[in-house]
Amino acid sequence: MKKKSFIKLTLVYFAIFLTVFSLTACNSYKNQLEVHVIDVGQGDSTLVVTPDQKNILIDAGEDEYARNVIRHLKKSNIKKLDAVIGTHFDSDHIGGIDKVIAAFPTSTVYFPPSKASKTDLLEIIDVCRKKNIKITPLKSGDQLKLDQTLINVLSPRTISTSDENKNSLIFTIYQDGTSFMFTGDADSELERNVICHYRLPQCIYLKVGHHGSKTASCDDFIKAIRPQIASISCGYKNKYGHPHQETLDTLKKYQVQTFRSDLNGDMVFYFDVRDTKKIYSKKKYVLE
Repeated sequence: MKKKSFIKLTLVYFAIFLTVFSLTACNSYKNQLEVHVIDVGQGDSTLVVTPDQKNILIDAGEDEYARNVIRHLKKSNIKKLDAVIGTHFDSDHIGGIDKVIAAFPTSTVYFPPSKASKTDLLEIIDVCRKKNIKITPLKSGDQLKLDQTLINVLSPRTISTSDENKNSLIFTIYQDGTSFMFTGDADSELERNVICHYRLPQCIYLKVGHHGSKTASCDDFIKAIRPQIASISCGYKNKYGHPHQETLDTLKKYQVQTFRSDLNGDMVFYFDVRDTKKIYSKKKYVLE
């Protein structure tokens, strides 16, 4: 073979290799869903990035932790928020939302229906009005669609005027046959209510309810959804003793790999939603 022909053939093979490599990398990227557990102390904040690059922020911690959320979003190269979900109106969940949506273009803010008129909520409404951000209530039976991603709302069915945690949103994010469960501060009563009214899917991931309190994550609920991994958001040496040992024991009973923000800080998990056995992270996190 002549030298010129050999060089040409080599270049052709190299071009084919680059094309195949690019397609493989692209396909892997498209089938990956990210869950970012943002450390906001004794509060909750989670970012979900879908394979279609839709950004869903669930809660934003207390007002003082908004800067942590904003910093994490910028570090993660998030330019916009397609959905912001406040699971309920406790300040350790929605206190920072007003500052976050003021800092990022936001399509819609979602809340459970409630008669609450808390300062945090009023501040969020004020920012939404100024930036023309839509506010939409969510309740049991509602469904949101963001490209190929479905959000199925399982609770609340009724509204409590005495306990805000009873109004917590429970919902799944469904992507390519894979389900992720989010529970806000819902307690075991709400979990059992959901079990009674819905046929729950097995969930690859669980955001553990109420910071790992023994009032949530009942045996029946964990048995029903059988998560592979779970995250607990709580403050280091918090005054409530979260997470409670009863919750950790239940998760251990069902062999759920459990990770805590008080021990690990920010955590990011990557899920191959085509092959749900593939879960990985770029850092090594401490297991409970």
